[in-house]
Formats: sequence, structure tokens, C-alpha cells
Amino acid sequence: MIRVQHSPDDPGGEGSGLSFSADVRKNDGNIEITVSADMMTAAAVLYPPIGDGAPLTPDYAAEILARMGISYGLLWDELSERILDANSERRIIRDVVVARGAPPVSEHPEHVVVDGRFLPGFRPVSEDEHTVDWKAISQVLVVKKGDAIGRVIARREGANGSDVTGKPIAFGKDQVTSYSLGKNVERVGDDILALSDGRVTLDGQRISVEEVLVIKGDVDYRVGHIMFPGDVVIEGCVAAGFKVYSGGSITIKETMDAFDVSAKRDLVCAQGIIGKDLGQVRVGGSLKAKFIENARVAVRGDAEVPGSIVGSSIYTLGRLSMGDKGRIVGGEVFATHGVSCGFLGGGTKPVTVVNVGIDFTVQQKLEQANAALRTMTVRLTRLQNVRKLRPGDESLAKAVEEAQAKVKSLTDNVADLARRVDIDVDAAVEVRGLVYPGVIVTVCHIRVNVDEPLKKARFRLDRAANKIIIER
Repeated sequence: MIRVQHSPDDPGGEGSGLSFSADVRKNDGNIEITVSADMMTAAAVLYPPIGDGAPLTPDYAAEILARMGISYGLLWDELSERILDANSERRIIRDVVVARGAPPVSEHPEHVVVDGRFLPGFRPVSEDEHTVDWKAISQVLVVKKGDAIGRVIARREGANGSDVTGKPIAFGKDQVTSYSLGKNVERVGDDILALSDGRVTLDGQRISVEEVLVIKGDVDYRVGHIMFPGDVVIEGCVAAGFKVYSGGSITIKETMDAFDVSAKRDLVCAQGIIGKDLGQVRVGGSLKAKFIENARVAVRGDAEVPGSIVGSSIYTLGRLSMGDKGRIVGGEVFATHGVSCGFLGGGTKPVTVVNVGIDFTVQQKLEQANAALRTMTVRLTRLQNVRKLRPGDESLAKAVEEAQAKVKSLTDNVADLARRVDIDVDAAVEVRGLVYPGVIVTVCHIRVNVDEPLKKARFRLDRAANKIIIER
């Protein structure tokens, strides 16, 4: 007699598992098979013979499985081995999986995924970091031309599955999120590559690489340091202590606290520049700023500052142009091709130095070379004095010879730099308003000190007389 009952895991429910066994002679080996509710697994309990009962056989197990209609995914090797164990060891063996169905494989369409580092969301700090520079954790992720920013996941065909009775199970279709390709992005094989240097942006489900970085607010802890290969537009301000590096131009619509700012091309600061600590600004093109305070600024092109320049060091290989009310108070200015401003100096007589006609890059090299020459000359003098006391010391003689050669090399370098430092003898300083006492004006290393107020003065070099002429 055969017994069929619902599995105790789901008694009487729709699709519940089934337990199946057959009556056998008393003391004979027996098998009880249970099918899971989803019909994907069949498991057995193996009962060994008792006393002189007949052993459980694979043929008998096969007959029971056939009666239950279990025909797919049969694990005969495992079942036969467990039957042998039950008979030989005379013990009940439970939970022997005798058949497994095959789940369906869903159809997976081809789609584009983006590298996880470009997806929005919080990125935790590594536990290996003992200290964290929160300014250096930038939200602006930059890629170079040719970098992989995503990949194509190939289409996967769907396949029907089967339960342990051989009944087919239809496959479904996966729902996936796919990105379309936008500006400066291309597919090469299964890789998604950037066609230019820039920032990866996700606009809905569209991926692009932007060559211009636009910061909607301030550069602060929410943004971090900016290091971008293209143009940068900052619609807010730059907070103190934050770096901004651009391989193009930088446009800042509010005030900039100049900690460390570098533009390969132009810099436009609509409100002005305020220096902080040892902060510096480097501009490879031209500079436009409303005012400059307590900053160190180096510009390869022209500089246009309609307002004031206070307590700053300004270096430009072009011309510095200021408005009629533009004022230079304190600090030092190097402008190769001249300066025009409204006022120069101040009523409290702060030291204000303006140098024109000079290549400040060569001037810096000349100062370094002169310092090295002075140091080496002192060393040579000491070596020569010691040599007089030890005339037979060959190593000392060699040291003197090397020092002499170094002094000659440095002297020649200083002479060469001195010839090249003054490059515009026609450069002039034009003041449309007032020049205060305490101002020092230098044209091609010829200096004049202003001891009394001057109105509407123009300082230029008289090459024949080798002195500065003040035209009024």
C-alpha cells in the first residue's frame, strides 16, 4: 500500500510539498520521499533493514521515484552511496537529496553600466586612515581622455527551467537600468571611454564628459579641492584653505580667498582676491580682478584691477592696468610693460615699490644666482686661507680648484642674467591722480624715491642720461 500526504511544512496548502512512502514487509529496508512545495527538490529518509529484513535497494528507490513522477535532476550516485551506508551501518539517514530541479535563467538585455565611483552617494573613509584631510576629499571626479568610465553588459539569452517532475518553468526578463551615451563618450568594444579630459556627469540616464566644470555654489568642504583639466566656473566664492587648479581658465563670480589657485590660462575674479597666510595665485594667461588684498599673484599676461591693490606682491610679464580710482598701497609690484593707476602709495607712507621694464622670472633667477655666488665666494676665501697654512695638501688644492671653477660659472651666469633681466626700457609708470611720499619707482633697475606728493605723474627712463624722468 502507498501512502501520500502533505508535507508538514505546508499542510493542506495550495502547492504544498508531498511526502511519499510505500508499505513493505516488516523489518525490510524502506525509503520515504518528500517533495518541496515548489517542486524543485526531492529529499529522502532511508530506513535500514531490521534483523533478517530485506535491505533497501536502488531498484526499489527507482520504483518509488517513478511512481511519484520524479524524473528530472536525479542524483543517482549520491542516492546509491547513501543506500549502501544505511544498509551497512544499520542506521536511519535523513535529508538525502535525490533530485534537484533547474531554475529558469532570465533573459538579460544588453545594457551600459557606469563605474561605481561616478555614482552619487556617500563614500566612506578608509579605516586605514589615521587622519583625514576633509578638504582633499573632492566630489569632483576627473577622467583623462581614453579612461574607461563604464562598460557594456552583454545580452544573456533566457532559458526555461524544470521542476523534479520534468514540468517546464518559463523564464522571465530582467529589468535593468541602462545609460545612454552623451557628449565626449564612445563605446569601444565592451568599454565606455572618455573622448576628452573632464568630469563625468550623469543627467538622468545619460552619461557625458564635461570639459567645463561648473560649481553651482561655493568651493568649501562640500566640494573639496578642485583639480580640473579644463575651464572652471565657480558661481559662489572660494573659501579659505581650498585649492583650485585648472588646466584652462578660472571664472569666480564672488570673492576668492587665495590659498592656492592656479590657472593655466586666464583668471577672472568678479569681486576680488583676498590673500590668506602664505597663499598664492598663479595665472598662465591674463588676470581680471576687482581688487587684491594681501596676496601674492604671478601673471604671465596682462593684469586688470580696477579697484585697489593693498599689501600685495604682484608679478606680471604684461601690463598692470587700474581704474581712475585704482590705488596701489604697500607691497611691491613687478610689471614688465608698465603700470597705470589712479593713486600710488598712501597718507601713512607705507612702503610701496613699483618695478617696470623687468622680467621678474629672470630677476628671481638673478637673485638666486647672486646668493649662490656670495656663498661660494666665502667658501673659496676660506679654502684659500687654509691652503696657505697647508701648502702640500693635494686634496685641499683640488677643493680650491673646484671652488674657483664654480665661482667662475656662477659669475658668468649672473652676468648673463643681468643682461637679460631688463627687457623693456620704454616701460613707464603712469599715475592719473596722486603719488604719495614713500613710494619707490624702478625702471630697468634705475630707482627714484618720491619724497613729496606728486599729481598726475609719469615715470619713464631716459636711456641717454640713464635716469628716471618724472613728467607732470
